[in-house]
Amino acid sequence: MPGLIAKQPNSLYCRISTVVEAPTHDNMTKEELEDLLITQRSLDINLVALDQWLAVYEVDFNVAIEQLGSACSTFEETKEWLEEVGYQQADVLMEKIAYKWDEWEEDK
Repeated sequence: MPGLIAKQPNSLYCRISTVVEAPTHDNMTKEELEDLLITQRSLDINLVALDQWLAVYEVDFNVAIEQLGSACSTFEETKEWLEEVGYQQADVLMEKIAYKWDEWEEDK
């Protein structure tokens, strides 16, 4: 699963893909996250509980959002998503990573 699992500021979970540089799943409850991980064969509940899995693999939301980029979503979509999940520093982060969209636009 080439992505990062993090708890959003609104206390729900998201998966941010390191391939498409965007959230592929968001606003998931723990139950929904567990279902996703089982479906993607990242979690075998016969071997480890979700809380144990999270203790090893969950990353801080601030680390996960550093993976956001222009591969799959626009600058505006990304900023809107950050605000939707309750991230208070969306403007600061987007200013910091705006170059990812600028370079993409130049390549077109």
